[in-house]
Amino acid sequence: MLYCKPYTDLSEIRMLFPSESLDANGIYGAYTALEGDLPLGKSLVRVEGNSCRILRVETQSSDALLCELLVRASLHFAANRGAFSARCALPAYQDTLLTLGFSERDGDFLGEIPTLLQGSCARCHPQNG
Repeated sequence: MLYCKPYTDLSEIRMLFPSESLDANGIYGAYTALEGDLPLGKSLVRVEGNSCRILRVETQSSDALLCELLVRASLHFAANRGAFSARCALPAYQDTLLTLGFSERDGDFLGEIPTLLQGSCARCHPQNG
């Protein structure tokens, strides 16, 4: 079974992302995607007021669903801490980000979290009324 393990403790997050420069006063969340005990990927997000920046998504394969799982977990973390908009600069995951509903502007991918979390079917087939 595939699942995401969350991390909010800064010392644990630093161990997951040792090359990242993390501000001690920042609000960070990280996730590892696991199948059983096998790590398949990880993500890092920072909440900045009413917005968030997805800083990293790393996967063991180019599996679009795994990337989507990590991005959605990061968006949920940020939304639960008051973020409304999301930004990331991860061109390697462009197809997944565009499928989720991000728009691309000058190499940055932008979106409003409630819309991004609706899923692609909600954008293709809006509800009337």
